[in-house]
Amino acid sequence: MTNKTVSTAEFMRHFGRYHDEAKRHPITLTKHGRASVVVVPIELFERMTGNEDPRRAYGAGEMPRDLANMFLEQLELDSADYQASNDD
Repeated sequence: MTNKTVSTAEFMRHFGRYHDEAKRHPITLTKHGRASVVVVPIELFERMTGNEDPRRAYGAGEMPRDLANMFLEQLELDSADYQASNDD
């Protein structure tokens, strides 16, 4: 996805059009020829500022059960694949 760039003056002159466009993808606004702010869709903003960080690290016993089960299932599959490849 390419990020559209427009001047702040252009953005204000055609606010309705750029507002609708910014709901679909980020728009960089420039002031005096330099990027100053980015208008982003609300969904993207909420993901960026939300409390849930997908990179969260868990200590022993802290991992949510559904995530732990997903890891265990994958480990079992990987282990079975490894054993099958070494049985030959």
